[in-house]
Amino acid sequence: VAAAPRMLPVTSAPPTEPRQRLLWRDPIGEVRRRRSTLAEAATLDPERDGHRMVQLLLGRSFSDPLFIDAVFTIVYWRQLAVPSIARILHRTAQTYDTKKRVNDTLLTFGFWVRDGAHSPAGRETTDRIAAIHEHFDIRASDFRFTAASMCFEPVRIAETVGITGLTKPEERGWFLFWRSIFGGWGIEIPEEQEEFLAWMRQYEDDECAYTDEAAQMATALGDDFCRRFYPGPLKPLGKLFLRGLCDDRLLDCLGQPRPNKAARKAVALVVASFVKIRRTVPASSTDRFLGQWDAEYGPDPAPTEVGPKWAAQVTAASRKRAAVGR
Repeated sequence: VAAAPRMLPVTSAPPTEPRQRLLWRDPIGEVRRRRSTLAEAATLDPERDGHRMVQLLLGRSFSDPLFIDAVFTIVYWRQLAVPSIARILHRTAQTYDTKKRVNDTLLTFGFWVRDGAHSPAGRETTDRIAAIHEHFDIRASDFRFTAASMCFEPVRIAETVGITGLTKPEERGWFLFWRSIFGGWGIEIPEEQEEFLAWMRQYEDDECAYTDEAAQMATALGDDFCRRFYPGPLKPLGKLFLRGLCDDRLLDCLGQPRPNKAARKAVALVVASFVKIRRTVPASSTDRFLGQWDAEYGPDPAPTEVGPKWAAQVTAASRKRAAVGR
């Protein structure tokens, strides 16, 4: 019998995150504090501690903004390969700025990682996001594919570049955490990740195809990523980096050129080196779930700030149904 998930402490008003400690002010002490994250991670059971495992992965070990933005840009690209999803995202792009869309998405993930699926704050975030999506005619299978992209993209990126990314326990904990999040949304996900991954791959075989809408949205998301991390003359490197994280079929669906073998090897070397460094010294000694977006939302953002302008009046109580899609 699987162990019951361990509930993390919850407060009615989560505290503002502490400022990230700077490595250069106390290098020996800060390295020691950061490495304590590795010791904690080694004690966790994925069946019981999936939430905390994801907190340590995204909030400490790999909390670098470039890494997080890159992974979730590829998640978006994966979803765009399904034409029915691409059409909806492209249509909403007329009134939803790409930069704010990305910021809102990453902030929402930050709330979920901080609060989990079962806390009052976590359930409120899920209900409000679900209420916003009720305004669109989305197939239940597309909701399911969206959930699958979150469950598996870090694993698939590692496979594409040919490195060891997450450990097997981390893969399991990651899957169970996002399964709990999307389960609260009403999306049916099997308990075994192999079964869900097989469904995802079959869905891609049946559904994925090139569309102009996907190509335009993928370009806009790639441009946004480059403006943040590879501005000006560095933009071609940023685009190449993103493409190097994708398999050829995904790139073809998005109208993105395939990198050559040398470029793929270079991207693989960069990613492998980054992972090795972060497995030795995590990026932070304190939890960083929301702090990357201080400049956009202030030091203590609220879930109600997420969404296009028309969604400002949408609340968690607006949610009409427990199931999703049509």
